[in-house]
Amino acid sequence: MNIVPLLHRVLVKPVDYKEFNKDLQRARNLGLEIPELEEMKRAQASVDQGEVVAIGETAYRDYNVPCPIKVGDIVNYARFSGKLIEDNGIKYVVLNDEDCLVVVKE
Repeated sequence: MNIVPLLHRVLVKPVDYKEFNKDLQRARNLGLEIPELEEMKRAQASVDQGEVVAIGETAYRDYNVPCPIKVGDIVNYARFSGKLIEDNGIKYVVLNDEDCLVVVKE
């Protein structure tokens, strides 16, 4: 990976909508391939969950607390926030630290 978040940014790899959507999972398990439609691209843009890939050096310092997230955590973030970027065909979202809303625990 060649992307390093600066300052208070957090780099997140969004969950793939096809794995997020239970109906698409069932169709795939039955061996059905559903072509990617424009509607699915919009749905992918609305995904608000992903894996933390990298954390900027000053993330959460303004709040005077230890960094509450770590690389590998699954987080939900503010919908439609951040900047979508791509590296080697993999899509990421660069978020401000305050846009990470919750850590998802198993």
